[in-house]
Amino acid sequence: MIKELKGNFFQITSIMIIWVYFLSAFGKVGGSDYSFFGRIILIGLLFGLTFGVIYAYLWKYSTFKVITNIIISSLVNLFCGLLSVYLFSKEMFNFIFPYIYIMVIIVFIGHIIGFYFYSKHENKVISDELNSVL
Repeated sequence: MIKELKGNFFQITSIMIIWVYFLSAFGKVGGSDYSFFGRIILIGLLFGLTFGVIYAYLWKYSTFKVITNIIISSLVNLFCGLLSVYLFSKEMFNFIFPYIYIMVIIVFIGHIIGFYFYSKHENKVISDELNSVL
C-alpha cells in the first residue's frame, strides 16, 4: 500500500509540475523569477498529495462510511484547488473567491456522482471476480 501511494504521489506531482509550468508559459503568469518556480512545485506537491495519496487511500483502503469519504475528499479537493489558484495567481483567486459557495456545491455534487459511478464499477469488478471463481 505504501509503495503504491508513494508511486502515485511522485507520478502525479511530476505530471502536475510539468502541466502547470506549461500553462504558465502560455499565460505569461509569474515571469521567470525563482519564487514562481517554487510556487509551481508547491502546486504539484499539493496535487500529488491530494490525488496521489489522500484520494487513493480514501477510496481504496479506508474503512470510513461513504458519506465521510465524500465529505473528506470534497473538502480536501476544494482546499487544494483554492490554494493552488492562490499560489498560481492572487488576482485569479480574488476573481473566483466570490463564487466559493457555488464551487462548494459543485464539488460535493461531483463527488457524490463520482462515488456512485465508482462504486457501481467496483461492484461489477468484484462480482465478475466472484463469478470467475465459481
